[in-house]
Amino acid sequence: MKKNVIFAIFIILLLSVLFIGGKMLYFLFYAYIFALLVPLIHISIIYKSVIGSVHVPSKSIYVGDRVTISYTVRNSSKFTIPYLEIENTTIKELTGEEAPKIMATLNPRDYFTYSEELILKRRGYYQLGEIQVIIKDIFGFYSIKKGVSSETSLLVYPVPTELNSFKITSIEQLGDMIIDDKAFEDKSRISSLREFREGDSVKSIHWKLSAKLDKLMIKEFDNSADTNVVVFVDNYQPLYKRDSNRHLEDKIVDISASIINYYLKYNIPVVFQSQNGKDTVEIKGRNISDLKPFLEALAKFESNGVFDFQTFLEKRIDLIRKGSTVVIISPNLDKSMGKQGLLLKSKNLNPIFLIATNKEENISLLESTVEEGLKRDGIPVYIIDCKTNIKAALEARNG
Repeated sequence: MKKNVIFAIFIILLLSVLFIGGKMLYFLFYAYIFALLVPLIHISIIYKSVIGSVHVPSKSIYVGDRVTISYTVRNSSKFTIPYLEIENTTIKELTGEEAPKIMATLNPRDYFTYSEELILKRRGYYQLGEIQVIIKDIFGFYSIKKGVSSETSLLVYPVPTELNSFKITSIEQLGDMIIDDKAFEDKSRISSLREFREGDSVKSIHWKLSAKLDKLMIKEFDNSADTNVVVFVDNYQPLYKRDSNRHLEDKIVDISASIINYYLKYNIPVVFQSQNGKDTVEIKGRNISDLKPFLEALAKFESNGVFDFQTFLEKRIDLIRKGSTVVIISPNLDKSMGKQGLLLKSKNLNPIFLIATNKEENISLLESTVEEGLKRDGIPVYIIDCKTNIKAALEARNG
């Protein structure tokens, strides 16, 4: 509205000068132009002199952490900035809430610092070095937006859900870990002995010692030297085209982090593979001290994969060690994915599917006939919705 009024006054004065003339009208016309040019020149000079920076903690940061982020905007000119407005869209990405608009006036050679304490609600890699600064003149005639940047970024790690057990195929109870005895146990190496607990397999009972002590004792075995788990995370871009809020993407990350954390906790070697555009992301680890690189990869995880899962897998399937468990984490379970599960099993591998859905936003790429077919062939399938508790879903006795 203000711009329309300014333009209307200019047209009226211009027409008056052209068709009526007179010293007074020319004086008013020139004075009006001068009044418009001075604030424009003023903020143009200021625009070049505004610089800024963002400061974030240097420590490792996880989802749920409370952190303080500081912004500094400097006026290096000799003129006052009458109106300054600071916008930071990254705050919404970090917290899920709109960032408050910050308004200030800056004197010559002065600076303004604003600190905000945030609770980080989602993982990710954020380039925090740029904030938007809106500069206005004293009358509000003009408004110029400028991106003020500095080399600052924030990496927010996902927090794995701690799992106590996870059924894979035919089960053998090893402590609190439900495992595939063929794939994970070395029956020649007993790591420890303990009393029988409900749910323990009869096969693990140490009969001689039980008879001697007059109570049932269970043999706990070391992991086999060739134990191996490969985790494929499917981030083929077309599968996520309706995931505008990235809730499905975040659920995939949470599931992946929880599964990887679980295996590493039991010193089971894990290989993680996914895509970053056309490039392959591969992380390897053998114990819980190796978890950080996995979390870093998952913090940066995006649904930007170029190759569908079948194409991605066929280049790697022959490199997977026989007897390995292959965990496939995807938002998709169609006939093509089902065929990949059967192919993996035919190659003496132990596939398991963890399928993420988002029923609230009507995002589901699950074909129930494929799910039923895989289960009939002894291939576990877990369906985990965005609203589903990961621990409850993955510790269920029936995949």
